[in-house]
Amino acid sequence: MESDVIADLRCKLKETEEERRKAAQYGLQLVESQNELQNQLDKCRNEMMTLTELETLKAELDEARLSEKQLKHKVDHQEKLLSSKSKEMQMSERVHESVSSETLTLQIELTEMENVKTTLQEEVNELQYRQEQLELLNANLMRQVDRLKGEKEEREKEAVSYYDALEKARVVNQDLQVQLDQALQQALDPNSKGNSLFAEVEDRRAAMERQLISMKVKYQSLKKQNAFNREQMQRMKVQIATLLQMKGSQAEFEQQERLLAMLEQKNGEIKHLLGEIRNLEKFKSLYESMESKPSANSVALEDDTYYTDLLQIKLDNLNKESESIKGELSIQRMKALLESQRALDIERKLFLNERHLQLSQSENMKLRAKLDELKLKYEPEEKIEVPVLKKRREVLPVDISTPNGVCATSAVGEEDYRLSPQKEEAQSCSDGLEDDNLQLEKTVSVSTSGVILSPYKSLTLDIQPRKEKKCVKLTGVPADSEALSERSRNTPNSPRLAAESRLQREVKQGKETASKLEKAACKKSYPTVYVSSKSTPETQCPQQ
Repeated sequence: MESDVIADLRCKLKETEEERRKAAQYGLQLVESQNELQNQLDKCRNEMMTLTELETLKAELDEARLSEKQLKHKVDHQEKLLSSKSKEMQMSERVHESVSSETLTLQIELTEMENVKTTLQEEVNELQYRQEQLELLNANLMRQVDRLKGEKEEREKEAVSYYDALEKARVVNQDLQVQLDQALQQALDPNSKGNSLFAEVEDRRAAMERQLISMKVKYQSLKKQNAFNREQMQRMKVQIATLLQMKGSQAEFEQQERLLAMLEQKNGEIKHLLGEIRNLEKFKSLYESMESKPSANSVALEDDTYYTDLLQIKLDNLNKESESIKGELSIQRMKALLESQRALDIERKLFLNERHLQLSQSENMKLRAKLDELKLKYEPEEKIEVPVLKKRREVLPVDISTPNGVCATSAVGEEDYRLSPQKEEAQSCSDGLEDDNLQLEKTVSVSTSGVILSPYKSLTLDIQPRKEKKCVKLTGVPADSEALSERSRNTPNSPRLAAESRLQREVKQGKETASKLEKAACKKSYPTVYVSSKSTPETQCPQQ
């Protein structure tokens, strides 16, 4: 016993030592991996620092080159100005001796204008330099933005790959944990050894558990992905709403620009018309002066009065025609102005409607996004209903005994009783004398309205022996028992009639089931006897 205990303890000691060694190895591996990751992180940081320093140095170098170029340009410009000024000074010294005072004043004004021109040129150059600096700064910023976008995309791809790898590692870890639990259960279970049925069931159960765990993990991952997709859709809807608002403001700016262009065009037309009016006034003044001159020389040209009168008449006619044409032209212009004003009003209304439409679309998109947020926040998840299989239950017929010894089933309902007259005719051809007597009773009760029926008479008719087989067909009479019961309610003996109808229904059910069973044996056809709906002495009730 002691040797066994010692052996067990030695085995346990060896196992613990092996576990410690494994733990130490795993710890060393983790420390080494952590050190490697730290080294990689330091390298990445150093690379990022060097990249940022390189970019800043490049930007500073570009700025220095640009400033050097601008300074060189300024120096060249100043040298040119200096040379031109020296030449002007020499020319002015030479000119002072031989030029008058007026030319001197003009020369001074010219020099002042040139000075103003040089100052303006310098301002333009400075603005150009400033523009070039801003363009360079913008280009540097755009480069940085592109680089940051590329880095962001790379980081997103790495994050997605890391997330996928983490999910896979979790799934593998869970599978390994399930396998470990299963192995421990098998080691602890004494009945798991051998090829027994319980071992197979246990294996299947473990496999199903693993499958269930994997399906749960997949479900959780798909749930997270669905939530992420919903958030992305929500963001896209908000962005679409903002873009629609921006589009509305842009359309308003375009409309303003178009109206300004139209205003400039109309101002140009107004200026052109004012110029034409001035020209016409000049021509009018010239024409009046030309008319005044011949009036002064009229004494010398008395012989040419005929031609002058003729030309004056033609001129008056032409003036009248021109005035009429001017009136028509003014009317047409007023019409064109009216049409243009209408078109502008319609365009303004159309623009306002389009703007309201865009605003309503953006508001609708925002409301949809808010509604989706509220649905995600307050509505519970939809439960998947598992369809339950409904089993059909078959009802077996039960035999009952009738007064005539005919078997009947209890599963026959009112649908078999409420048959059409044609179906009753087809069934009555194969029934016995009891069915014939029942049909005769119905015809008698329908044809004689207001007559009291007795249940004893119907019972005697039902119990009569079979003598002849006849097939009775009703013409022009409703065969529904409900109509009979409604008509019989007006009579004073309604309780007896209700009991009679109930007895007739029970007997009818039994006879119909018996006729279905005897249809195969009874194939002989019988003549059809037609009974009119009018009351005759043979069909009257015996009590009458």
